Amino acid sequence: MNHTRRIWRIYLPLLLPAILLFLVVVAIAIFSSQVLSTSFIIIVVALAVSAVVVTYLFARKLAISLTQIRAGVERIAQIDDSGRAKASFDNGVASLAEAVNDVARQLQERAIELTQRRQEHDTIISSMIEGVLVVDADEKLISINQAAARLLGLENANVIGRSMQEMIRNSDLHRLVMQTLKLGTTVEGDITLSGDEDRYLQVTGTMLCDATRNTIGALIVLNDVTRLRKLEQVRRDFVANVSHELKTPITSIKGYVETLLDGALRNPDDAERFLNIVAKQANRLNAIIEDLLKLSRIEQGVERGEIVLEQTTLKGLLTAAISACETQITARSIHVSLSCPDDLVARINPPLLEQAVVNLIDNAAKYSNAGSAVEIAAIQDSSTISITVHDEGAGIASEHLPRLFERFYRVDKARSRAEGGTGLGLAIAKHIVLAHGGTISVDSRVGEGSTFTISLPLR
Repeated sequence: MNHTRRIWRIYLPLLLPAILLFLVVVAIAIFSSQVLSTSFIIIVVALAVSAVVVTYLFARKLAISLTQIRAGVERIAQIDDSGRAKASFDNGVASLAEAVNDVARQLQERAIELTQRRQEHDTIISSMIEGVLVVDADEKLISINQAAARLLGLENANVIGRSMQEMIRNSDLHRLVMQTLKLGTTVEGDITLSGDEDRYLQVTGTMLCDATRNTIGALIVLNDVTRLRKLEQVRRDFVANVSHELKTPITSIKGYVETLLDGALRNPDDAERFLNIVAKQANRLNAIIEDLLKLSRIEQGVERGEIVLEQTTLKGLLTAAISACETQITARSIHVSLSCPDDLVARINPPLLEQAVVNLIDNAAKYSNAGSAVEIAAIQDSSTISITVHDEGAGIASEHLPRLFERFYRVDKARSRAEGGTGLGLAIAKHIVLAHGGTISVDSRVGEGSTFTISLPLR
């Protein structure tokens, strides 16, 4: 029905002149019938009818051409490439159709280009490690990438168009977004996301403007700096701990040397006792420095790929480790047992792994009651080789276990220093095991002893 109406809107203006001419000729023929011959009247009427028919055909072709052009323009408006504007009437209308087609080609090329750019933009945003979210001037979410949704615990499909205050429960982030929209400048800040494990985010907000420089929203970039913050905390703790550990023997040495210089040197008994204390503290200071250097060498060796692994029989290595702790074992009357197949072989760095096992056996001997037993075993399963060191000591409370392998971390600080420990033995063992691509763990209960396990991959 609409198509027919559009055609008649084109027909009528073209047919009216022909119809009027036809009516005029008929009227002349009727009023002049007495004068004009019948043949002449027939000829005039035939000419009028022919004019109407020709005009109709002309109008029909023009209407069809314009209808086709209209349909083509409608398809262009919808970016539809299924057809172009056509004109079956070869005159100025055909030129118009060709001009429309030229516009269509240009629009389609631009549409394809814009689509490609949008896809590239979406790919870049979605693959970014940093979280990116966009809000409008009313703080409603316009866009959010996967990283931001993961950091904030959101679902992309459920948040678009919704208020940021409704979807994100973090007042610090809301404040930074409001500052960005209000100040119109780049705003930076840090926020903390609370949960089972706190996450620290560095937030950068930038205002978004349209072509006329009117504010349309804000772009917020979230950078997860949790690992960096933890590393900074570890560094601060290490500096504080190493300063304290070094200061203790240095203070002791300085104090006794000053005492000797003040006159105690002239008293042979006091002088000898003080010098023995100075020597002991100097040895302790040297032990701390040696252990720090060991850690540094292990870390540098891993970074440079200098840790060479070779096939080694474990039983000989474990026997050598026990022999290295013979003095401590004998002094406390510790009974040591070893269970290891003679043919058990692992791909290891023998000196380093022996040092790790020595540290575990030394710890077991130090913190076990005199006359107790220490059991050492090595077994192999389908994917790993496990070395265990079990003692019958006092055990370790569960709150200490997660931090037991940290540098300078001590469960019993007074006893550890009294036993001559540097607080680095387990940290060294951990780094050696990590250099082998393995893991180290501890299972302990107060009053039931402790079991340290080194797990090494078969391949």
